[in-house]
Amino acid sequence: MVDCEMDPRQDEGSEGPLRDFFRSSLFVVAMLLIAVSLIFFASGVSMGIGFTEIVGLFLRSSVGTPDSVLRTLARATPLLISTLGLVVAFRSGVWNIGGEGQMVVGAVVATGVCLFLGLPPSVAVLLSLIASFLTGGAYAAIAGFLRARWGVNEVVVTMMQNFLAFAVLQYLIDGPWNWGVGLYPRTAMIPEGTRLPFIKHPLSSMFAIALVLVYVTHLLLNRTVLGYEMRAMGDNRKAAHNYGIDTQRLTVVAMLLSGGLCGLAGGGLVLGYFFRAQAGISGNYGFYSIAAAFIASNRASLAPISTLLIALIYEGTIALTALGLPHRLCEAIVGIVFVVVLMPKGVRWLKGG
Repeated sequence: MVDCEMDPRQDEGSEGPLRDFFRSSLFVVAMLLIAVSLIFFASGVSMGIGFTEIVGLFLRSSVGTPDSVLRTLARATPLLISTLGLVVAFRSGVWNIGGEGQMVVGAVVATGVCLFLGLPPSVAVLLSLIASFLTGGAYAAIAGFLRARWGVNEVVVTMMQNFLAFAVLQYLIDGPWNWGVGLYPRTAMIPEGTRLPFIKHPLSSMFAIALVLVYVTHLLLNRTVLGYEMRAMGDNRKAAHNYGIDTQRLTVVAMLLSGGLCGLAGGGLVLGYFFRAQAGISGNYGFYSIAAAFIASNRASLAPISTLLIALIYEGTIALTALGLPHRLCEAIVGIVFVVVLMPKGVRWLKGG
């Protein structure tokens, strides 16, 4: 049997990881402020816009008013759930780069359940959430099985699965599920009874579900035998196998849980935000989640902080398009954050630490 007692230094709730996280966070925030200030200054100079005007609009649009705070939290909700999914995979030593595709699969299934099964609203909502979790999980488990059975690189498989999911969504909204109204392809709206209630518009009750999932994921990884085994496999797959842990089974399970959470995030986008399936519904959240997981040091308890940071950047930079700044600015800033987070790890690697 595997002993579930763990070294407290490996526990998410221990002082060591928190101290390391906040130390690295200070570095990240400092570097981020410098980088963002330079980007805003250069953009302002090139376009004849004042630096203070750019910063002021950025802050007002992300945290400056109650409405902007609600929009930021709504933006953070699917990002948080998908980040938790990637944390499960990364802590297990498995690279799930297919969160975006798994979100799309979950969104497609949730839309199909609500639109075409004719179920009572409460049943349809529950079934949509369950089905989006199971379908996203099964989709990711394919890559886990290929890795466990034949050693196929899961990075390649999950990345290719993204494009397959996008193609299926595009086929459905262009073809059999097309609403036939509007300037871009999309499905009809799901019935009002199947839409999750708002805490306060635009923040849906999916936000509360996301917070519960933070606690559940934390418990899974740190207070269960399964979580101990997954973390042991993530630390050293060969040693875990020699200790008697079934690493092949765990690889599939880790991908199943990881993809399930990402699929659930996609289902939540349908039930609590868009109320339909449409092109671009995943909003690059699956890719942003990779950066968010690394910022959180792959710890579920810290994921709300990292996802809130990225959501804040997202909302603030979207507003800057009103001044003529490019809408891709968010991706550039998140990319900088990702590089900054990886920088200390790269330095330690070069030093042989």
